Amino acid sequence: MSALSHSLSPAFIFRESCSVRFPLPVPTVQQMQTPTQETSKWLDQAALPGLTLLARQGQVRHYRKHMLLIQQGDTGHQLYLVMAGRLREFALSNDSRPREITLALAGTGQLIGVSALDGGAHCASVITLTSTVCCVISRESALAVIQRSPELAMELLKLALQRVRMATETTRLALFSDAYSRLSALLQRSGSGDALTANGDRRLPMTHAQIAQQIGCSREMVSRIMKDLITGGYVVREPDKVYRVCKRLPERW
Repeated sequence: MSALSHSLSPAFIFRESCSVRFPLPVPTVQQMQTPTQETSKWLDQAALPGLTLLARQGQVRHYRKHMLLIQQGDTGHQLYLVMAGRLREFALSNDSRPREITLALAGTGQLIGVSALDGGAHCASVITLTSTVCCVISRESALAVIQRSPELAMELLKLALQRVRMATETTRLALFSDAYSRLSALLQRSGSGDALTANGDRRLPMTHAQIAQQIGCSREMVSRIMKDLITGGYVVREPDKVYRVCKRLPERW
């Protein structure tokens, strides 16, 4: 199997035409809050102290499931600090048949839209997978806080380096490995808690379509591989719909 022999899954929100542009969410007055009680409660549990400085400069906003927060190619003007919920970052092709690949899953405590800091265009889109609560910080406010806080600047630098490593690994797997190798790598990372995870505190169930988006192949291919792995006793699906690797996966499919 070649990585290029299977087309990437069509984006479900761009099925009709890749030229369709979805309006970014405009919260109502009821959805917008100043960082008071709700933010303070989240700040008490924040793992990265530097991010609390950003949160105090933003507004709390609530977004429904399947809402596009960031659109690939748009210029960034704000950052999103996730306080609750799950989101998916993905890249979309610009050809006549829309194709996509999931770049990352994000959850509580993670920062989305960091590329807005340099005023450039977003290189990926971000959509909510569940009802989501974010603290939204303007680019200007974020830059002002960063200039006053070397600790926060270091945290953002570490975040940027993590994203570079992740993008490099995604590109390497997409170009130089077949669909089975990419699925095998995802399942094995899942076993150590590094993948199929939105916020690092627990593994999350994924459908075959979502797995296909993450590794860049068709849903049908994922279903065929998973069926063989389950039949062979290599993988089981838990009652909570999370896949678990039972024994060492074969080198080839």
